[in-house]
Parts: sequence; C-alpha cells; structure tokens
Amino acid sequence: MRRELLAGVSAIALAIAGASAATLFSDPARAADLARKPPPPIVAPPPAYSWTGCYVGPHVGWGWGHNHATEASFSPFSGGTVGPANTGINTSGALFGGQVGCNYEFWGNWVVGIQGDFAGTDFNGKANDNLTDRPQGTDSTLSVKTEWLGSVTGRLGYAFWNNQVLVYAKGGGAWTRNQWDVHDAFDSFNNPIFSDNRSGWTVGGGVEWTLWSPNWTAFVEYNYYNFNSGGASITKTFEFGENVLTTGKQEINTVKVGVNYKFNWWGGP
Repeated sequence: MRRELLAGVSAIALAIAGASAATLFSDPARAADLARKPPPPIVAPPPAYSWTGCYVGPHVGWGWGHNHATEASFSPFSGGTVGPANTGINTSGALFGGQVGCNYEFWGNWVVGIQGDFAGTDFNGKANDNLTDRPQGTDSTLSVKTEWLGSVTGRLGYAFWNNQVLVYAKGGGAWTRNQWDVHDAFDSFNNPIFSDNRSGWTVGGGVEWTLWSPNWTAFVEYNYYNFNSGGASITKTFEFGENVLTTGKQEINTVKVGVNYKFNWWGGP
C-alpha cells in the first residue's frame, strides 16, 4: 500500500513539473521574466559647471559722479590774482557698453580672471561759476559731460550653489573723456568747448550667475572710479590780465547689469 501511495505522489509531481516546463518553453516572455533581471545601468552625474573660459557680452547701467575745477583771474587793476576758486560739478546719466574677458577656476571654487570694459556715457552736470570776484546774482555756469568710460581689471571670485553663482571683486586701471562747456562762464575764454582725457583706477564687485544655458550668464555690478591724472587748462588773455580754468580730480560711481556668452574652448559646461 505504501509503495502504491509513493508511486502515485511521484507521478503527480512529474506531471506538474512537465506542465511547468512546457509552459515556460511555450511562453518565452514569461520565461524571461522569471530569469534574473540585470541591475539598472549606473548613470554618471552631469559634470559640475566650470567658470573656466572666455566670454563677451553687453551691459547697461547708470552712473553718477563729481568733477572738480579751479579758476583764477589775474589783473594788476584788481590787486593781483583773484582765486583760485574751487568749483564742483555733480553729474549723472546712463551708460551702455560691453565687456570681454577670461576666467580660470582653481582649487574647486575659486575663480581668477581679467576683463576689459568700455561704455559710452551720458553723464551731464552744471554748476555755478564761483570765482571770488563775481558780482552777487551773476548767472554764470560751467557744464561738463563724460563721454566714455573704460577699464582693464583683474577679478577674483568664489563660486557656490552648485558652482553656478559667482561672487567677485575687481580692480585695475581706468580711463575716461570729458567735454567741458564754458560758454556761460563769467569770464570769456578763447575756446569755450574743450575736452580732457583722464586716467586713474577703479575698484568694484558683483554677482554673476548661470542662465537657462551653461553658455549664458547674467550679472549685476558696482564700480568706483577715481581720476587724478590728466586734466586740462584753458586761458583767456586780455589787455589787463588773464583768466585760467583748470580741471581737477574726478570721481564716478556706476551700477550696471549685463549678460555674458561663454565660449567652451576648454570643454565642459
């Protein structure tokens, strides 16, 4: 009896095994599902953004500043030299220009670079002509306009927020050109419109960040300019003496926004 029972159980087991094998061979998809699946492929993370590269772009902004001038008059009939009197002219206006430069990222997050900027400017101002022998109530003024502004600066910055925001400081040499108009000055001059070219230095800083494409960035920046070198003098010689006007120190502040396009000559985003 026991033998017959074991024989029956064995026959049932063989029948089930045969049916399972037949099913697997007749349904390859199911057989594949039952097979061990390979692990999903490992996808490498995208490379970190790099500030290394050269760039070019436009900017717009606003500037304000102060121009100094001195004026003196000499006549033997007025007791010798009158003045010099100091005149200060506040200016302000818009600017539009562009920049070009190159950056190099090192030590992970530090960025060093060099940049050249040039902008056409419309900084205008007018002030009273304050030579000390002016009669009270005299309507006499001096006018000045800053025509352009340029600089070559070094930059040092630090990147954060997944390396896509750069905070930087900058400084270097700067140049500008002014046009003076003394048509309405109390004393007449032979050349009432003249220009002076100035050289000096600048310091500033800003924030730059990536946009929708790793090639495009935007920035906002502040700069201070100081011009002590250069300047000009004009003289009006008349029968009984002369008048001399000399331009002096000039200071400018600017705030600007702009965009840059970075070239991937070194590879990477």
